[in-house]
Amino acid sequence: MDLNTSTQEVHLSHYWNIIRKRWSVATAILVVVMLGTFLASYFSQPLYRSTIQLQIERENQSMTIDDLFGIPSSDQEFLQTQYVLLRTRGLAERVIADHNLLSDPEFYPPGIAGRTPAEIHRITESMAGGLLGGISVDPVRATSLVEISYVGTSPRLAQKIAEGWGESFKQLNVEQKLESVQQASEFLTRQISTVKTDLDRKRQELQAYGENKGIVPVGSDGSNVMVQKLTQLNADVIDAQNLRFEKQAALESTTRTAPEALATGDPLVSRLTDELSRQEREYSEKRTSYLEAHPIMVALRDQIEKTRAARATAVRQAYEKAVESARAVYSAAQAREASVRNAYAEQQHEAEKQNVDAAHWVDLRMQVETKQALLSALEKQLSETQVLARIHGTTSSNIRWVDHAQLPGARFNLSMKKNLQSAFPLGVILGLAAIFFLEYMDRSIKTPEELERMTRFASLGVIPAAGTINNQRGYGYTYGRGPAKLRPVETPADQPPTAGVELIPHTDTRSPVSEAYRAFRTSLLLASASSPKVIVITSSFAREGKTTTSVNLATVLAQMGKPVLLVDADLRRPRLQKVFPGKLNLGLVNYLAASIPLEDIVQPTEVPNLSIVLSGPIPPNPSELLASDRMKHLIEDVRSKFAYVIFDSPPVLAVTDAIVLAASADGVVLTVHGGQTPRELVQRSAERLRQSNIPVLGALLNNLDLHQYGYTYRKSYYSYYADSEEETGGARERQAR
Repeated sequence: MDLNTSTQEVHLSHYWNIIRKRWSVATAILVVVMLGTFLASYFSQPLYRSTIQLQIERENQSMTIDDLFGIPSSDQEFLQTQYVLLRTRGLAERVIADHNLLSDPEFYPPGIAGRTPAEIHRITESMAGGLLGGISVDPVRATSLVEISYVGTSPRLAQKIAEGWGESFKQLNVEQKLESVQQASEFLTRQISTVKTDLDRKRQELQAYGENKGIVPVGSDGSNVMVQKLTQLNADVIDAQNLRFEKQAALESTTRTAPEALATGDPLVSRLTDELSRQEREYSEKRTSYLEAHPIMVALRDQIEKTRAARATAVRQAYEKAVESARAVYSAAQAREASVRNAYAEQQHEAEKQNVDAAHWVDLRMQVETKQALLSALEKQLSETQVLARIHGTTSSNIRWVDHAQLPGARFNLSMKKNLQSAFPLGVILGLAAIFFLEYMDRSIKTPEELERMTRFASLGVIPAAGTINNQRGYGYTYGRGPAKLRPVETPADQPPTAGVELIPHTDTRSPVSEAYRAFRTSLLLASASSPKVIVITSSFAREGKTTTSVNLATVLAQMGKPVLLVDADLRRPRLQKVFPGKLNLGLVNYLAASIPLEDIVQPTEVPNLSIVLSGPIPPNPSELLASDRMKHLIEDVRSKFAYVIFDSPPVLAVTDAIVLAASADGVVLTVHGGQTPRELVQRSAERLRQSNIPVLGALLNNLDLHQYGYTYRKSYYSYYADSEEETGGARERQAR
């Protein structure tokens, strides 16, 4: 399964194959998680937690300074402040002092017997930090409740500290309230004394000023002459201003109007317009009788031009006259508005001068009234504060108990058994997450469907890795027995060539791998309308099994009873001589460079109907040799002599040899190492072949691990096929005996 593609159908078996492929990763993660949990649980100290629950209500304390001046505070801010106060170092030190925790051997084993007050204070400060570390404050959402928990090393100590924390906080709150009441009372007393002094002084000042000035309040009911005159002048100012706006608009409208429109009613313009129309009609009538150059026509045209010029002058003069008239009217409106405004300003100045003394007297009277009202409010507030302080301050609190601390009955940190039970599913989840993450990061091609989607070429089949077939455990993509991997590029010189998976269709014709190559042969021959004869085998890069594919394809083609030629066209790193021993110094390079006959380089093999052409010595210019006319002549020559010709070419991304060679062939087969070759390289190879207009017969998924990538149906078939073969072989042996 490929986690990076979303178009293909997903089955549960695909997920199971992913897990089976990487089960060791999940197992390792599970072991690490379980081992870490075991060690953490084994070395952890037993802890116990005791919890109390308090209700913190906001009281409307009328004696506070903030409420005196009307400064509001939201309930949320109040509660957040209380939560912070519950975790202060000062409260921790108070809990230690109030409940004698330094004398408790479970809290402070050394004790404080014989210690001086300074030493006790220093110890209290040092222990307060550790005490705060065990306290947790958890508000209950959408309520005024708060849970306070303490985690300690003994059940009794956890209960004692949790209970003591609530009691000390409640007592601290009461003391703060009493202190606030006392401060508020002192503040109110000082303010009342100051206000009384200011009130007496303002009263004496008001009385003296009224007697000296003989103040008579100015009426405000409209009967006062001064007020009536100001009202009338104000109305005149508004009328004058509106008139000016009107004339200004008329002036702007006049200036924006076209001169022709303004001059319509002018008598002179009307007369000249009629005269011009008459002359133009006369001119039009005489054009039927006279030519344009006739003296009569010339004279008429001169008259028309003069009349038109006279009319234009009359229009301009009429327009200027209308604009000047509108401007004069606007100027008159401006002058009237200025005159009325001056009169209003003079009258207003006179009224202000007459009322200044009365206004000052009114101000003094308002100050006296304000001071009197403030004094009354302060005296009332002081009385309420003193009463409420006696009723609520010493007998009640806005902090109430909801739940007291209980003696813990079990450890807070879970036991080893519970920790391991919790760690097991966590390890499994982390292991599965790691498996699917690694699968997501795997960019290789693992299915024929994915190969077709990446290359847009037909999939010609899947060649299983020999080591994944039940009866092929000994075969590998090497020149001998070994694990299922690609054959190395070079083989040590002292190692003799041995039969490996390269000749398995010949050495073991009934093997599942041989059947896979025969299925590949069938797909290849049916890949085009006309059966291809000259076929080039290539890959994206080295170590993808293209040489193995070339050898085995040539073998299964030869098994059809037709002559087949296998040519090693990889002139840079030839490899066929490691499979077929022969004349290593005589091959394709000799034919292309030295012009020796074709018959001299064609060598027989142990496989019936299969001949080979080795590469020969490595040349300095492989691409030029493969693109030469002699190479084309070779292809035409072998096409007529052999039923099928297979070329083993270099990788298509490494060099251009495969492109050059494929241009003269019937088609190319792109070999892809299943589960190894990255998609990007395969796509690049396919695009390069497509851009070069190379006929591509299809792509082959080679050396695919069937167990690893979930080809269970193929594995079952191969197993059945192998079992049948073993049974047949056993029957033959028994019959022979």
